Amino acid sequence: MIIARQRPPIRQRGFTLLEIIIVVAIFAIFAVLAYGGLDSVLQTRTRVEAAQQRLAEVQKAYVRLRDDFQQVRDRPVRDNYGDTEPGFEGADNAAVEFTRGGWPNPLYLPRASLQRVSYRLEDGALHRLSWRILDRAQDTQPVDLVLLTGVTDLQWRFMDQQRQWQTRWPSLNTATTQSQAVSVPPPLGIEISLTTKDYGKLRFLFRLGVDPVTFSNSTQTTTTTTTTTETSQ
Repeated sequence: MIIARQRPPIRQRGFTLLEIIIVVAIFAIFAVLAYGGLDSVLQTRTRVEAAQQRLAEVQKAYVRLRDDFQQVRDRPVRDNYGDTEPGFEGADNAAVEFTRGGWPNPLYLPRASLQRVSYRLEDGALHRLSWRILDRAQDTQPVDLVLLTGVTDLQWRFMDQQRQWQTRWPSLNTATTQSQAVSVPPPLGIEISLTTKDYGKLRFLFRLGVDPVTFSNSTQTTTTTTTTTETSQ
């Protein structure tokens, strides 16, 4: 007679409440660490993108300044009140205003290739003002472009024919009356000192590409090496 042995019943054992709490706590810790790492990565990415955008803004401002000052023309203009202004004028901590050439006209619009431009500091930003016509009427309004934000201070210096720096142009050494100022040519070079909130003080030096302008139906601008033709209205 064979007697079958009965196996002891298998006891079903689950997780205890304490074990579940420990597992949940471990997962919570890993989740917090993962979130903190992801948040740190996202914050770093945001800061890097903001820094890149800011650097691009500064670079664009530099390129615009360089292009304008390399195209300076010695062409006086009449302001909104009919007074004659020099082809280039400015002061150390005020606006700089000048005539520039090389204004592209791909659509052949009825306008000059010369343009009047001004740079000034307003409301913590460097503004570029431009006029579509040189000799303005009383209702002529400029096109205002914010070139660089976060600017706290703006200083200009101008190099005269003796390679000396002046804090205003025309300088008092070259002109004491308005009629004398009109006949003073633009400076040889210009120094721009911009103080910004993030980069501190930025200093730009430009050599002005000055060409004299004579007035006729088709204005010819002549230098020792090249001859360019520009219209003046």
